[in-house]
Amino acid sequence: MEYNLKEIFSQITPGTIFREGLDNILDAGTGALVVLEVKDTLGDLIDGGFELNCSFTPQRLHELSKMDGAIILDENATKIKYANVHLQPDKSFQTNESGTRHRSAQRVAKQTNNLVIAISERRNRITLYKGDFRYKVKNLGDLMIEASQAMKTFERYKHVLDRALRNITLLEFDGMVTLSEVMIVVQRFEMLVRIRVEVEHAIIELGSEGKFLEIQLEELFKGVLKEEENFIRDYINIGEEEFGAAEVKEKLFQLGDLELLETENIAEALGYSRTAATLDMELDTKGYRILNKITRITRKDTDKIITKYGNLSKILDLTEEELMEIRGISMFKARSIKKGIKRLKMTAEWEK
Repeated sequence: MEYNLKEIFSQITPGTIFREGLDNILDAGTGALVVLEVKDTLGDLIDGGFELNCSFTPQRLHELSKMDGAIILDENATKIKYANVHLQPDKSFQTNESGTRHRSAQRVAKQTNNLVIAISERRNRITLYKGDFRYKVKNLGDLMIEASQAMKTFERYKHVLDRALRNITLLEFDGMVTLSEVMIVVQRFEMLVRIRVEVEHAIIELGSEGKFLEIQLEELFKGVLKEEENFIRDYINIGEEEFGAAEVKEKLFQLGDLELLETENIAEALGYSRTAATLDMELDTKGYRILNKITRITRKDTDKIITKYGNLSKILDLTEEELMEIRGISMFKARSIKKGIKRLKMTAEWEK
């Protein structure tokens, strides 16, 4: 079962009052078992203890953790419902934990799907459980190092993608693109998307401490998914480009990291043969990616131009008057297209 990591971590990230309470327990070395109960789902699992129904504070959580039993909070960690509770989960739910507290935590999480938090006084570690999900929370210092390293990796791969795009842009203007170059670019796109997920996970866990990295990631990733979609539409060999691009993306998503390194898998996802002879096949770009970089025209304008002329090489030879024959393309837009294409080609040559 998939869980929303942002939702799970949002309440326990550094900077929240709930995390402050958990850290207080860690610092004191007392340990605890805390359940965030959704809509009275614990039911008969609760035995003993006492009812509190008081507002949550980090200090109260710390003091209550000094008792042996579990602490039950509401799902938003704003109210302490019970303390010193003995939990009795069904033992038919499997657990691979060794300690009593962690075994109970994992079983309760599987049985109720509540978020359960176990704090180990011996290992000085917080472990999260929700359904089959299990995660050991890292300390802030380790998280910052991990997130920074992930961001450096992302920046490096973004540079690799940009270089590959500049190279293929020149080849597109010269009409010399082969399937081999196309697959390399698609591979670069997908690798960057996967690295982004890793960075996002680290940022989510950092909470307020990761705000700067989050802004940096958004800025670096801006427009990448849209450009990847247009690139796939340029070279897809199956169905309608717009709908087919989503199908290609899904096929690429299903590939494992090692499978993504095999170019034959990328060729197949795009609708081409897996044979080695296909790699040198010359391809004509339709022009979605190039035309969508011209800000003066709309996506509909781009679709109309490509629907009528089919590929970029034909579009490059069009005069302003021929472009104006397309419905919706004014003189201003026609000039913008000619100047925009010229500017993009000059930029690609200059940046090479």
